[in-house]
Parts: sequence; C-alpha cells; structure tokens
Amino acid sequence: MEAKDRIIERVIYIFNVYIRKRTPFTYDEVVADWGIKGAGLPHFCARLYAEVKLLEEAVGDYHAKRSLEIGCGYGRLTPWIAKHSDQHYAIDPESFLLKNAEKLYPNVRFYQAKAQKLPFPDKYFDFCVSWTVLQHIPPKQFIKAVAEIKRVCTPEATIILVEGVGNLISDLGIYWEHTLEEWTALFSPWELIWQKERKLEASYKSVAHGLIMRFEREEKAKT
Repeated sequence: MEAKDRIIERVIYIFNVYIRKRTPFTYDEVVADWGIKGAGLPHFCARLYAEVKLLEEAVGDYHAKRSLEIGCGYGRLTPWIAKHSDQHYAIDPESFLLKNAEKLYPNVRFYQAKAQKLPFPDKYFDFCVSWTVLQHIPPKQFIKAVAEIKRVCTPEATIILVEGVGNLISDLGIYWEHTLEEWTALFSPWELIWQKERKLEASYKSVAHGLIMRFEREEKAKT
C-alpha cells in the first residue's frame, strides 16, 4: 500500500502544480487532509511546533534590522521569523497565498517574487531565511537564487537554510538535493557555523536527509 500511496501523492502533486498551476500546500488543504491518510490538523500542529523550536534554536537571541523570508507561502512560519527583526519582508511567487498571508500579518511587507529575481537593493537585509524552498528550484535557476540571496544580504547578515542535504533527485523533477560541501561552497564567503538534523515524519521516505544550517561571515562569527 505504501508504494500505491506514493504514486497517488505524486499524481495529486502533478495535478496541482502543472494543471491547476498552484502549490498544493495551502493552509486549508494541509490541515484538512495532509497526505493520503489525512493526518490533518494534529499532524500539522505537531510539525509546526517542532519546526518553530528548531528555528528558535538556530536563531537564538539574534535580532536584525531587516529580515527576508524566501518562499513564505501563506505565512506558516512568518510570525516566528518576523519577531527576530524590526522590519520583516517576505516573498512568494503565488499571489493567492500572499493574499492570505497579508490578511494574517498586516505588519509584514509581502512581495510577489521568486528567489531568482529579488526586488530589493544590494546589501539590504541582515537576516535571511529559506525553509525548504531552494531544494525545489531547478539547477539552472538555483544558482541564480543563491546569487540573489547573497546580493541582498549585508556582509554582517545571518543566513538560515533548511534544505535537503545529500544526492537525491526527485523522479518528478520537483526536488534536488545538494551535499553539505556544495551548500558550504555556494554560500561562501559566508561560513557554515552551526547545523542540526531536521527530522521528518516517517511518511517522508522520499527525502533522504534534511539539515538546518546557519551561515555567517568569518568576522561576525568571531564576535
């Protein structure tokens, strides 16, 4: 049954992304029927609690002037990222998700944009978070996204990434892992100063390994 369930999940994902032209991860769909077996709201709450704890551990007492959230969706993690800065900005390519997020968090500045083309000036943010977003960008566009994040971050910025780490490539063309060495090289001259495993539910057998990674420039890491 597990193989059949995975096939059904893939069909649903393809239908949502390529036919409906929208991400399947809206709040209503997640809490109502997460996965084939419909874990629903309890599953959603448990996972959110675990991820917020992981975020807090990674960020610590750091507080920024301006923060950027890459791929905010409907704002699942937005309030917990926003509290670590004076001004929080968030982007997502999906307009219907942003409309929901704007209603929930009127104090956040939302922009419809992709990571590959950020609508912000150079060295604008001193805190940036990407939570399982870059791993879904195709390789040719992925390099552009990394370059854009580095462009809009100040040299003193802290960058938090939660992404797949390994060599797995989805057979659907929707997920690309990178090794830890690749992540480290891509975000140079920022250095990987802290990392921790992001544990996933047993149902996520297609994802080999996930890490939360904190990057800082050498001069900041020494202070």
